[in-house]
Amino acid sequence: MKFVSLLALFLPLAALAQSPVSGPVRVLYLDPSGAERSKLGALHEAMKELGRDAIWFDYATEASSAPNYDCVLKAEEAGKPEAVREQVLAALSKERRQSYEAFLAQREPEKREAHPMVANYEKRPQPLTFQYPFDVKGSMERTQVPADLELKLFAAEPDIRKPIAFAWDERGRCWVCETSDYPHGLVEDGKGNDSIKICEDTDGDGRADKFTVFADKLNIPTALVFANGGVIVSQPPRFMFLKDTDGDDKADIRQDIITGYGIRDTHAQASNLHYGLDNWIYGCVGYSGFEGQVGGKDLKFMMGTYRFKPDGSALEFLHQFTNNAWGHSANAAGDQFGGTANGAPIFYGGLPQSIMPSGLRAMTAKKINEVDTVHTITPNYRQVDVFNGYTAAAGSAFIESKSLPTRLQGIAMVCEPTMKVITLMDVQPQGAGYTAKDSYNLVASTDEWMSPVFAEVGPDGAVWFADFQNFIIQHNPTPSVERGGFKGETGVGGAHKNDLRDHERGRIYRVVAKGASAKISKPSLDGDTQWSRLTAQRLDVEKGRLPENSAMLMKEGGPGAAHALWTLQGLGKLDEATHKAALLSKDPILRRNAIRALGTDAKAAALLFGSGTISDADLHTRLAAFVKLAELPTTEEIKTLVSRLSSDPIVQGDEWLVEAARVLSKKHGASAFKEGPNLLTNAGLEDIGTDGLPVGWKRRDYGNKPGTVQAEWTSVGGDGKNHAGEKAVRCITRDDGDTSLYQEVPLKRNTTYRLSGWVKTHALKGKVSFNDHIGRHETAKNTARVSDWNEVDVVFTNKDKDKASINILHVGKGDGYFDEVKLCELTPLNDEKQTLLGDAKRGEDIFWKHPVAACMTCHMLGGKGSPVGPALDGIASRKDEAYILESLVNPNARLAEGYTATPISPMPPMNLILKPQEFEDVKAFILSLRAE
Repeated sequence: MKFVSLLALFLPLAALAQSPVSGPVRVLYLDPSGAERSKLGALHEAMKELGRDAIWFDYATEASSAPNYDCVLKAEEAGKPEAVREQVLAALSKERRQSYEAFLAQREPEKREAHPMVANYEKRPQPLTFQYPFDVKGSMERTQVPADLELKLFAAEPDIRKPIAFAWDERGRCWVCETSDYPHGLVEDGKGNDSIKICEDTDGDGRADKFTVFADKLNIPTALVFANGGVIVSQPPRFMFLKDTDGDDKADIRQDIITGYGIRDTHAQASNLHYGLDNWIYGCVGYSGFEGQVGGKDLKFMMGTYRFKPDGSALEFLHQFTNNAWGHSANAAGDQFGGTANGAPIFYGGLPQSIMPSGLRAMTAKKINEVDTVHTITPNYRQVDVFNGYTAAAGSAFIESKSLPTRLQGIAMVCEPTMKVITLMDVQPQGAGYTAKDSYNLVASTDEWMSPVFAEVGPDGAVWFADFQNFIIQHNPTPSVERGGFKGETGVGGAHKNDLRDHERGRIYRVVAKGASAKISKPSLDGDTQWSRLTAQRLDVEKGRLPENSAMLMKEGGPGAAHALWTLQGLGKLDEATHKAALLSKDPILRRNAIRALGTDAKAAALLFGSGTISDADLHTRLAAFVKLAELPTTEEIKTLVSRLSSDPIVQGDEWLVEAARVLSKKHGASAFKEGPNLLTNAGLEDIGTDGLPVGWKRRDYGNKPGTVQAEWTSVGGDGKNHAGEKAVRCITRDDGDTSLYQEVPLKRNTTYRLSGWVKTHALKGKVSFNDHIGRHETAKNTARVSDWNEVDVVFTNKDKDKASINILHVGKGDGYFDEVKLCELTPLNDEKQTLLGDAKRGEDIFWKHPVAACMTCHMLGGKGSPVGPALDGIASRKDEAYILESLVNPNARLAEGYTATPISPMPPMNLILKPQEFEDVKAFILSLRAE
């Protein structure tokens, strides 16, 4: 293993800073291939084993002049942690070694002792001992941030206690949700011991020096967001609106705006409230869920994200996650993200649940992180499950700030309090979706009380985070002698009772660039932080104030343009010309927000189809167009379009567009395929054999876990247990299992099939679905804890397999119900080869009147129409038939001479929009336009 001093490595760089003279040893870990962004390498173990000795690593894929490193370790030369320790210390100068040892000696001593209520879920040879809390200095000396950043204290006990969330008003003051009642202190009337506290830095030194209780006698407030001149606070079962009416920073108005959020488990409640680009409020909820009525509609959902109007008049469930959830965020484009506590820390929400037809189960969100392991800097972490991974993940906020290094821009943050870190996720586009590469940590601590639970970029451009300061951060399950090492007791709110839980401590920190000031920026639609832009937008909308620079921002594009558009929309001032220009913008962020801002009437449909975004080259924008298409009323023209979308090769190659096309097909009753007979025998599961299983189906277990071996497959019926006929099958697993019933079926090669069926769940932690064990094709997964009957399916093309092995699949713990399984061959509806003759007269009628093709909205002809695209007078004299045909089928192949309005053609492929005869008619009409 070879180490080089930073000075030697970067000798040609004249501006290189010197190595640190004191404090922890800082090591730059260099991985040019980027391999350890997608899988574990040597760095992970080195961080974990050496962090308590204040040997800290920063990860990089390319050499930089970042200051304050003692040495550089190349990934290909990294060994075991102890070897790394020896080499690092040997690389230090005598003076640097002495200063490092002096730093260790002056730290607040760590005090530990054995305690019977420290659980040992990890089954260590001996349970970890209890660490007594550090003061602020002792904790900060054990907390790592990147070498070019600094950790600054904003507030701490006794000025604040148990901060769980915060937000900033337009003056930049930090409003904090404090909850010493968490987790057991639920009271029926909601009047507890918690508060919203305004923390203010009056002298600009970055430290709070004025504290005002805005609202007291609250009970486990989990989030707050500014709206309508006050704040909305999530305090399940109610969301409350609080407002100061006389300027004394005290809440004079308290009113419930939504009720129905679950309280059976206090770490599974509603959280993460944010003001959205579309002027709705967004949030997240865990398995405590929601059940109630809002705006006259009965709603029931859990484990995912939602949005509601600021006055509480409407509520919509958006994206279904897989387990307990405590995270919501949006990127600069308004694309939706969130995360679960266990194993799936960051999700992308591509399709809202609100567009789903009744009874259809589809993918609304997908886990996107590529690495499941957390990079702690201490081996002394305590977790109940998902060991070494995410078991208490919270939040998914994005970093946008010119006050922070370029490498951090667009990175998402996930707090993990059991591991004492704030993880960084590099969220990158992947088709119409995203993937998140591992970018290691923003914050990591060896203080076992450090508990980051909330992190966002503040009005000064720094990252602020709440340290809940608790040695016992684990909520449930309740320890037992067999699992945990002692017999525990479950308390109110679902958490286990523990004498070591703290109810008074808590801190808020700022992570800043070295030497940066604490200057608060002013709200601005084109600000460099989400806080700045969203606050400016909200204030303009609430005050009815038309932004002066909206036209300029929308012309320039970028995040500010999207905020300008939504500000106009919120004010009711988004006119058709401005909206159309946004739909045709060169900026894909503005285009997709313009799509989202459309209504659902005929005028909105005309704008959508006249924009060409249904075939947009930017696949996120195309996905937004598909979502809007699902919101429009069904027409014959839309059915024609939908029936052709699924055959588009670009759609077929993208999992989100494929899923959206499937939803559209169901929503509008349109399909590109004709379904053949069911190839499965006893597909209705009605005939039961002597073994108690459906005739023609055999059991197949995967592995020999107790939950798998003891799984119970039975035939059931009545009381909603079957979807059709008289019987269905049910599988019950009392522990994690992986089991199926299967049937083998011959397949044709190079043939398309649809596998589908109906599923239902009860008390499920896992998934139910249908799949082909051989070809690995799987329907949408039902992962809901509780759900009524819904259909899941998948369309696949069999390339080279001679048979399928169709599984009725149950993975996890709980009850799964299955009925009406189908495997059918699909043949294209328009497979017949025929020669169609175009009629120019009919084509002319389509040109001027077709509501989806919308030709006249982009082209001038005979002095009528719109000049967005080229005028078509005499086009057949200037261009040959091959050019015209290509322009109709693939408008982006060659943009018309002089066309610069957008980087893509606003014209959708006409062979997708029109029926075959209509297409031939339009082509005939265009070919008839010759110069006189």
